[in-house]
Amino acid sequence: MSHPKSAITKQRILDAAARAFSLNGYAGTTINDIAMTAGMQGGSIYYYFESKDDILQEVLDVGITRVFSAARLAIGSLPASSAFSEKLEAAVTAHLTMLLQQGDYTSANIRVFEQAPPAVKRQNRKLRTAYGEYWGQLLSEGQRSGEIRKNVDLTILRLMLLGSMNWAVTWYRSDRMPIPELARKFCEVVLKGVGLSDDQLESSSRGRRARS
Repeated sequence: MSHPKSAITKQRILDAAARAFSLNGYAGTTINDIAMTAGMQGGSIYYYFESKDDILQEVLDVGITRVFSAARLAIGSLPASSAFSEKLEAAVTAHLTMLLQQGDYTSANIRVFEQAPPAVKRQNRKLRTAYGEYWGQLLSEGQRSGEIRKNVDLTILRLMLLGSMNWAVTWYRSDRMPIPELARKFCEVVLKGVGLSDDQLESSSRGRRARS
């Protein structure tokens, strides 16, 4: 069993690493950078981790695990009778909250995954794949319930939704819009789209003809 003090120190190292990776990327972060952020001597890091890659592995895994757990908890907290649209909004809100309010681990995932060594990427990809499959299952539920059209490619929809949420970290400002409102807007685009309905298109066309 690990000593409580050791566990606290290890967590401090991971928190410092997540911060450093999210700000400076993989190549721009050194063991000494992590140690300095954690308030430690550089050599002390090796008591807890064998290498920078080992630290990165844990940071990436924690990032995915936390957001995955938050999404599942959000949906699991809803009544069993909840509609797909309610589940979608709960999951989107949870994902955005983890990303934008507790963002060092999740933003590190976004920034450094492609920079990570192949072995680290292979290991983390297992968790990323599981999280993606979870969203695929959720969207499939929406298609079965009729809230998503039958002819929608759910793989494309999933990639678009997750990608757009993840990149919110680069532009989101809390003083302009609270996260729940942003989540509702994401869900509105998913469920209602951005184009006009056939009736609206016809009405718009009649209006243009009348003005010409």
